[in-house]
Amino acid sequence: MSRFSRKQRQLPELNTSSLPDLIFTVLFFFMIVTTMRSVPLKVGFVSPEGKTLSKIQKNNEMLYILAGYPVGKQQNPEGQPVIIQVADQIVPLDKVSEKVAEYKDNLMLDEQEKLTVVLKIDRHVPMGIVNDIKMALRKADVLKVHYTAASASQNEEKK
Repeated sequence: MSRFSRKQRQLPELNTSSLPDLIFTVLFFFMIVTTMRSVPLKVGFVSPEGKTLSKIQKNNEMLYILAGYPVGKQQNPEGQPVIIQVADQIVPLDKVSEKVAEYKDNLMLDEQEKLTVVLKIDRHVPMGIVNDIKMALRKADVLKVHYTAASASQNEEKK
C-alpha cells in the first residue's frame, strides 16, 4: 500500500457574518424603489379597451380623476349612481371644477403649468358625464387631459 495516508478534507463552514448587511441593503433598495398608492380608491371601475395606446411619462404633476360606480358594484351598474373621485375625495359633478382649481392653486407656479389630469373612467359611465367632467376641467383652466384604457390583450389576460 501507500506510505502516506490521506487525510479527509472537510469543507470550511460558510461565513455568514455579512448576510444581515446584505439583507438590509436589499430591504432598503426595495423601500426606496417601491411606490405606495397614496390615494385610496373609493371608486371601482373597469377600464375601457383601446387599440392605439401609449404610456404617459410621469415627469409632470398629475391629478387623477376617477369616475365609476361604488367599489364592488361595477359588475352590474344598472341603477347605480356615478361617483366621481378627485384625488382622494368623493366630489359631486358640479363641484369638480372647484376642487380641481383648489388643487391647482396649491401647486407652485411652474407645477401649475405642467399639471396633467388623468381620467380613469369606467366603461359603463355615460359619455354625457365624461363631457361634463371635461367642461369642468376647462372651467378650471386645466387643458392637459389623458384617458386611461387597457389593451384588448390585457383584458383577455384578466378573464
